[in-house]
Amino acid sequence: MRTGLDFQQAAVLRQFDINSLVALWQQEPHWPASAARAPHYMVLLLEASGTQGLSLNNDPVISELYFSLSGEAVLPALTGAQGHVLRFTDEFVSLTSPERELLLLPLFQRATAGPVRVPATQAGELALLLESMKRQTVGDPLLRDDLLRSYLKTLLLHCTRFRQQQGATGPLVQPGLFGRFQRLLETHFTRCKSVAEYAAQLSVTANHLSVSIKKETGQPASEYISRRIVLEAKRLVALGDVPLKEVAYQLGFEDVSHFSKLFKRYTGTTFSDFKGQVRAQYHCPALDLIAA
Repeated sequence: MRTGLDFQQAAVLRQFDINSLVALWQQEPHWPASAARAPHYMVLLLEASGTQGLSLNNDPVISELYFSLSGEAVLPALTGAQGHVLRFTDEFVSLTSPERELLLLPLFQRATAGPVRVPATQAGELALLLESMKRQTVGDPLLRDDLLRSYLKTLLLHCTRFRQQQGATGPLVQPGLFGRFQRLLETHFTRCKSVAEYAAQLSVTANHLSVSIKKETGQPASEYISRRIVLEAKRLVALGDVPLKEVAYQLGFEDVSHFSKLFKRYTGTTFSDFKGQVRAQYHCPALDLIAA
């Protein structure tokens, strides 16, 4: 089955599409050689060979993830492989600059670091996300793009966490002070909330860290810390009906009001209003299963 948005000729890449490997070979015989000519991100989700367990949809468990930028043929030998290919453009995913630094650089700039292995305990959740995206591409167009972006960002968050947990595969982000800061941030954002805490671990002053990162990226270190916390809060809300106190606790805040103010400052809405919007706009059976 081939699913995607803005159906055109097979050779023309849509803003977002999902295909089984079998269908993609049938529709685009010259893939993946032709993939390098299209400006897009590609995630290859390979299923376990000789499946030892099944997802909630009775599909083979996703065991490995490969990432590729257009112009890079960082792909495994695909003969006889089972799985899906997810492709999307920069315009479609529509990430802010801090989100790009957190979600795209760790995965796609270091694609040569090798595949990301999917922990067995997370395979079912990943399968649900994939199934939800497949349904949306052929479903009601109302809010479809917004739903797909939500699922896609959640998928990238999971992938980033898997890569972080498998740090032995190589550097996750750019080298230098900013790269080291990003790695620390991914590991400690639920515990360390100040620039000074990260600076101490990097053996620099807080001012030097903030000035250096702002010079390199246009944003101070404090902005990355706050946005990473809020991004994780959004992920927790998307995955289940989690109360404010529980989210604040999981993110390391003893003062719930402090977290609430931070969340409102970066989202423009209160936590309860945001949660209501998510449940109203993004409600579907898959999210309920994930929350359970």
